[in-house]
Amino acid sequence: MLKDLIEYIREGQTGSDIDNYLDSKYIHLTDAHYDQIAGAISQGELSSKKASDCPAERFFLHFNQTILFVNKSNQGQHPVYDVELVNNTNVSIETLNEGDSKNLAFLSFSINDDYQPTFIKRVTTSATLDEQEKQQTMQSVIPVLRGFMSAISD
Repeated sequence: MLKDLIEYIREGQTGSDIDNYLDSKYIHLTDAHYDQIAGAISQGELSSKKASDCPAERFFLHFNQTILFVNKSNQGQHPVYDVELVNNTNVSIETLNEGDSKNLAFLSFSINDDYQPTFIKRVTTSATLDEQEKQQTMQSVIPVLRGFMSAISD
């Protein structure tokens, strides 16, 4: 899935400099880590911080069936993070064989300081999501992204 995301970025962004960032931190949240972040947020143990408080310039964040490439850019007055997402939409309880075809969805968006996502139109290499699916996908990753970025800001 990571290789597919890198290819998506290369193909979808003219002049992409993704090759310069392949040494970025790769963080894989296990189910226990994911649950820990969700629990800390819901119990008020983790306070939400502004995206600009996050010290990370760029990182890959892998959780469940999703990988995000999060890259800080300074557009306008406030720092904005661009997010490239790949999600395996062929989620099932059964283990998939390596030979099984993947049903990967790709999505690009940016977040502002308050984690409000804005869709970025790119040339996609997978089945196109409709507008509602794009919004749902973006909104579904924001809580864990916000929690993770707030946690590393401490």
